[in-house]
This record gives sequence, structure tokens and C-alpha cells, in this order.
Amino acid sequence: MIIAVGSKNPAKLEGVRRAFSGYFPQIEIRQVDSSSIARAQPLGLDQMVEGAIARAKFALSKAGGDYGVGVEAGIFRVGSVYFDHQQAAIADAIGKVSLGHSAGYMLPKGAVEKMLGEGKELEQLAEGLTGVLGVGDKGGLVHYLTKGKMTRADLTEQCVMMALAPWLHSHFYD
Repeated sequence: MIIAVGSKNPAKLEGVRRAFSGYFPQIEIRQVDSSSIARAQPLGLDQMVEGAIARAKFALSKAGGDYGVGVEAGIFRVGSVYFDHQQAAIADAIGKVSLGHSAGYMLPKGAVEKMLGEGKELEQLAEGLTGVLGVGDKGGLVHYLTKGKMTRADLTEQCVMMALAPWLHSHFYD
């Protein structure tokens, strides 16, 4: 099975690999740079879903394969609380798309509001909080906040696994 992934982020690629290999014994991952396809800092679930779908379709169109996968991390708000979250989309060549969410975790409100006011991205906030350059390509802010118990690859695996459910049980989703 060939999976085209709309990312070159090592943590996202690892999460996609883990999710698919849990169900399919033979996979090949083709990474596609889709950084120009989606927003730099998605805000709200709608923008995250839109970005994940765009990345999945773009990757499939560029690299071919059985499925295209897009993973979009972003910030959403519930009341006055900000959360970080990942959204996955899986697309096939005929246009069918499925979606899945990762666990979300609370972000420090003051720091997020300052970051947004300055037009910065979560990666910059995460680097400032953790002192780790390129933290998003490594364990992610979640790794720091959970004291090493969860990583960005774990969140990616979660959301991709959830997006796989409709493919694994297509009789429920038709």
C-alpha cells in the first residue's frame, strides 16, 4: 500500500507510519512538501479540516498512491480556553475523504493571545516556552507539557487512526 503524506515533518511522518502499519503489513510512505498549500497558523477546526484535506489531496496528486494523508495542527478555542489539536484527512483517488481528531491539550491563554497579537505561529511560542529550536519537528510542545509522556507523533498517530476508521469499516459509512 502506498500512502502519500502531505508533510516532510518527521513527527507527522512517524505518526502516519505507525497508524497505517498497525492495520496494513506492507506500506510505503511518500512524503510531499505541502507547506504552500495550507495556512501557516490555522485557527479553528474549520481551518484545520480545510488544511488537512488540501494537504491529503495535494500529496495524492503529486506522489500518487492508494491514499493521500494530510495532518494539520492548529489552535481552537472553547469559550476563553485555547487548545492545540491535530486534524487528519485521508483521501483516495476518487475523492472520498475521511477525517479524524487527535487529543487536544490546553495552551497557556496569555502566551497564545500575545502570540496571535504579534502575528506569530505556535511553533515560535513552543520554541520560546521549551527552549528547543524546531520543537514541532521533534516531540512537539505536547512532549514538553506532558513531561515526555506524549509526543507530536503520538497525536498524529491518534488522528490518522481515527481517520482510518471509515476505511476499515466502510459498510458503516456508505
